[in-house]
Amino acid sequence: MKPAQSAYPAYLMLALGLLVLIWSTVLGSSLPAKLADLGGLHKTNKITATWLSNSNQPEEGSFSLQDMRQLTQYNLRDYDLAYAMEALTSAAYQKNQSSAQVLGVNDRYDQFHQIDLRSGCFLTFEQENQQVAVIDEDLAQALFQNCNVVGRKIELYGREFRITGVAGADHSLIGTLTDRGYGTVYIPVKILLELEEDCKITSLEVATKDAGTTGRNTAVLETALASIGQDPADYKIIDYNVADLLMEQENLLRNFVAGMVAMVMLFGLLRRKIRGIYHFCRLRLRDKYWSEIIKGDAARLVPGMAEILALVAVMLLLWKLISFTLYIPPENIPDELIDISFWADLIKNGIQTGLQSAGYVAPPGEVQLNILNTIQNWNLFLNIFVGWPLFLLGLYQINLLQERLLKVEVFCSVFMLAALSLGAALLLIIKMTPVMETREVLLVFSSIFLSVVIKVRGHTC
Repeated sequence: MKPAQSAYPAYLMLALGLLVLIWSTVLGSSLPAKLADLGGLHKTNKITATWLSNSNQPEEGSFSLQDMRQLTQYNLRDYDLAYAMEALTSAAYQKNQSSAQVLGVNDRYDQFHQIDLRSGCFLTFEQENQQVAVIDEDLAQALFQNCNVVGRKIELYGREFRITGVAGADHSLIGTLTDRGYGTVYIPVKILLELEEDCKITSLEVATKDAGTTGRNTAVLETALASIGQDPADYKIIDYNVADLLMEQENLLRNFVAGMVAMVMLFGLLRRKIRGIYHFCRLRLRDKYWSEIIKGDAARLVPGMAEILALVAVMLLLWKLISFTLYIPPENIPDELIDISFWADLIKNGIQTGLQSAGYVAPPGEVQLNILNTIQNWNLFLNIFVGWPLFLLGLYQINLLQERLLKVEVFCSVFMLAALSLGAALLLIIKMTPVMETREVLLVFSSIFLSVVIKVRGHTC
């Protein structure tokens, strides 16, 4: 006799698959919520234009303070605006000195970004001509060794700035990944323009309503840029409504895969049920008529047909839950699938955009968006190409080992609940709010249990 094969590798594979599936579900739902939190009061209801700084582009491609005033008073008077410029300098207090990222901003900037004020207040409209500053906790600790510094002064560019507020440093995963290694100072943009004569305003943010994928938000901003003599092609424009939609779409795609796994399992069960009734009827028709079968074998046929109808109904309901309209940016859709010139132009435009963006420095909000998108892309990839294959392969191995169904169900139940708790705890550790969509969690749990029941069949004792 061959020695009994150990089931530990199969259960380990199953556990790893479950861990990836549950973790990706919790993380995927939390990322769009994090993006909304980073957007401050306006969340993702905004659109941004950032100057594509390039040595081949004229300096006039960036904004002036007069441009911003014109937009505020005329072209975008019905919208909230925030604008900013960025510089790097040294901040000093007595003998202490530290490098600092200086952001010249207007009074609306904190409505577009998550600035967690621990004390004091943010810059106001009345302070646009004053030498005032809001610093973060890291810079406060570096210069003063404490954060109780509202009312004290720091030195920037050889001038003294009065501290009006202290913002909390972002120690979340996103904050850690975007950390440049030095503190941040917010001062009025007008003052920074006076101190940095060679610099100009490079980013503009406009509060918008969610216009979906109609392109209305982009059209409004492009029209406004043209009205002040700017070429929209010289700016990187991001509609955060669409960015949020694309991030949510990856969650819908993940749910679609989970639902399709369940549907494949249900279809296999449906096929077996239909085949069973077919063989039963074929056997009876050898010596009976249809009327005799219907009358004499109704006790077996009716439950079987009811099971088939129930399976079909569940599959239709499941399809309704997971189906969604896939959004692809219009500029990436050809009129004809086989259109060589379109694909050549698309590649050419991509290369030109890359060359145009050489030397481009993304503002803090865009850096955060890029990191969240990268995490979401990897999250979807691991879910589809690691989580489900590991889980299904583990089930296959367990089925070969003829493990008891109850044992596998208990293992999956306990491990899924543990993975769910662990996922929520990890999100809290990296300073992200856990968001658990009930429908998504139930969909994944249902797909997993359905796969277990159908794959590990016939071993109930």
